[in-house]
Amino acid sequence: MNELDITELRIYPVKEKKSNLLAFCTATFNNALCVSGIRIKEGVKGVYVAFPVQKSGDKTYPIVFPASEEARKNIFNRILATYVINHCVDDYSETSQAVKA
Repeated sequence: MNELDITELRIYPVKEKKSNLLAFCTATFNNALCVSGIRIKEGVKGVYVAFPVQKSGDKTYPIVFPASEEARKNIFNRILATYVINHCVDDYSETSQAVKA
């Protein structure tokens, strides 16, 4: 079975922090599939990654999500590490950065 590799990440920091949302992210897998609408948020237990959801009334339904715990950990760790390295040093960059794997 082939694994999905993150071949590019684009992170778009939120300039005005009015909620727990820190940034949006688009991840490209195997130079073939782009997933946008990934959110980097700050919660009670720290910073975390939230995948896109569809809202319908009071409920939300996942649109895209990792199929295994191992995939979830790998994707989340990679996104968070890229966010911290590229955007936390100078307290929110003005522009997004594409990061090649």
